[in-house]
Amino acid sequence: MDFIFIGNNLAADFVNTEVITPQGRTDLLSSAELLSTWFERAGCARGVKCTELDLEVAKELRAAVRRAFDRMAETKPLQATDVELLNKRSNELTRVLSGTNNSYKFTYRLETTADVLALIAQTCCELLASPRIDSLRKCASEKCILYFVDTSKNQHRQWCSMEICGNREKVRKHYDKNKVH
Repeated sequence: MDFIFIGNNLAADFVNTEVITPQGRTDLLSSAELLSTWFERAGCARGVKCTELDLEVAKELRAAVRRAFDRMAETKPLQATDVELLNKRSNELTRVLSGTNNSYKFTYRLETTADVLALIAQTCCELLASPRIDSLRKCASEKCILYFVDTSKNQHRQWCSMEICGNREKVRKHYDKNKVH
């Protein structure tokens, strides 16, 4: 299975590395190499080589972000331990000034796994603390655990994507409505 980038937010896309398949809950980050690949495909960093320890730390962060999103979706307060972890990781983010010939930019240093995980934590914290948190949605399909930030004009998006769950749910509803008893 390939990675899914439908979250409209780096932290949501990171949480979405855990999916439901016909075999059940599936972790798309089953190796350190896949974590490195995800960093690259997410546009975070190229050439960052992750270790098994990095993978454990990443999964711990992903679990905290998922719990935070779940609690926000249920309008419950965040767990203190998750807030602590998000703060700790996001505080590890380093900004650097780079450039030449009077053309400079202030960006994040993204050279290590810790740097990228810090960016994901920072993105999560920014979302949790912003009005955009009201646009955080969990897919309406009972068989899906994906999250997204609804950027639609009318803010009525229900499905992680039409291709993944939307069409399937519409077909199911049509079948249920038209089935002969």
